This record gives sequence, C-alpha cells and structure tokens, in this order.
Amino acid sequence: MADRRRRRVSETPLRRTLPGLALAVAAATAAFPAPKRHSGIVIGELTWTDREVLRAEPPDKSVWRKVGVGDKLRTGDTLRTGEEAVARVELPWMEVTLGPSTMFTIPAAAVLSTVLEQGRAEFAGTGRSMVKLQVGEGELRGGGRLVVRRSVGQTSVSVLSGSFRVRTATRSVELKASQGTLVMDGRGPLPASPLPDAPDGLKPGADPAYVRLGRPVELRWTAKGPAHHLELLPLRGDAVLLARETGAPPLRIEIPWLGTFRWRVSARDARGIESPPSAEGLICLVER
Repeated sequence: MADRRRRRVSETPLRRTLPGLALAVAAATAAFPAPKRHSGIVIGELTWTDREVLRAEPPDKSVWRKVGVGDKLRTGDTLRTGEEAVARVELPWMEVTLGPSTMFTIPAAAVLSTVLEQGRAEFAGTGRSMVKLQVGEGELRGGGRLVVRRSVGQTSVSVLSGSFRVRTATRSVELKASQGTLVMDGRGPLPASPLPDAPDGLKPGADPAYVRLGRPVELRWTAKGPAHHLELLPLRGDAVLLARETGAPPLRIEIPWLGTFRWRVSARDARGIESPPSAEGLICLVER
C-alpha cells in the first residue's frame, strides 16, 4: 500500500509536466519553423568560386548564404559575388563567368532565361544558341562568346566570337565578332561599332616571372582605356581563377596557389564597352 502511494506521488509531477513540455515544443516549432524547400529545377552547377560568393535563399530571398564548388544552381536562384570574387557556372547550353560585384539570376518562369542584374559576366556557348539573356531593358540571343556589363541605367555588350542580336522594345542590332554596342535605359541600342583595342606590352610576358608564394606580383601593361579587367587562368584551359577590376597599371596581386598561370587584361572605353583580351603573360608561383 505504501509502495503504491509512493509511486503515485512520484508519478504525479511527471504527468503534470508532460502537457507543459508538449506545449513548449509546439511553441518552439511555431517560432522556428523548418526552412522551406527550394522548389526550383536544377539546371546547372558552380564549378569554381574564388572568395565570397552568395546565393539568396528562397522563397523571399531576404537571406544570403555562402556557396561553393559543386553546389547546384536552380531556377529561382540569384548569385552575388564579392568585390574581388569570381564564380563559374556551367549550364547545359552555356558557361557563365561572373566577375567581381556581380548579381546574376535565373528566374523561376515558364520560359527559361537568365538575368544579369549588375556587374560583369562572360557568356560562352560556341556553336549553340544561348538561352535568352535579359539585361536592363534589353534582350540578347545568339551563339558564341560575349561580355556583358550592367551598371546604373546602361548595358554594354562586347562580342568576342560568334554573333548576337540585342533587342529592346524600340530597336534591335546585330553584332558580329569584334563588335559592341551600348544600350541606355529608355533608348534602343546604339549601332554596332568596333571593340576598343586590346592592351599590349604585358610585363611579365612570354618569359614567366617567378614569385614566391605569399608575395605579391606586380603586373604592368600599356593602358588602352580608363579602366581594365584582369584575369588569371591556369596554364591550360579557359577557366578564370581570379579576376580584378582596375584603372591604370600597374596592379599588384597575390596569387594563393602554387604552379604556373597565364594572365591577360582587357580595356574598357568611356562607354563601358570592353576590348578583346590581350596576349597572355606567364607567372610561376614557387615554394617560400
């Protein structure tokens, strides 16, 4: 009898606690709901990132999270690169290299398209017709290789190979290799014009500079415009590993990897239209 009383006494607080615990769990679940799953369709993959690259988390895109190599890209995603960052996206129909301070979106729409919201992007789809690219008030279609820059109120387009059509609500322009145009918001694209001259006189050039890891290397070239875009590539292949936006030379950069690399630079004229890349120089990073 005494045992039964002791058991009832010890069980009573537990029976009273359980309902309160259940209410607390329910309240916590309501306060911190499980994240909603991304409903977009996988259409590509990040194959390279250097420095900070962020993706806006769906559905409201109010939170940005860091992404890296191997992460999938879905319809509805927006990517944003940091001030000295670069990212490479591979899609079934084209490759996209995003330069520093760039924002790139693939809308969750019935008709597949891509949007360059700000910054610089290079698109390559040689031999194929690219998906529609929207930039500001313009739309681009075609095949080959081109560089597009978007800043406040304007878009510049530089075709490096192939051919593209730039169209707005009022006008369209056909661009072939080594031609470019400027599109001001509220106006149609300007007529096609030759691209600016590429920089030359690169130092280091064909004879590589040997630099110890952890030390900066100074890069020089003959300026061909008020602004320049510099890229570092591996010894073989076209994947951009590092990118910088700069004004007049020289530029000092630190390369964080061992090995031999190529570098090149493009000029940008007063309209923002970019030249073809220069001839390439060589840099060899060795042990400390």
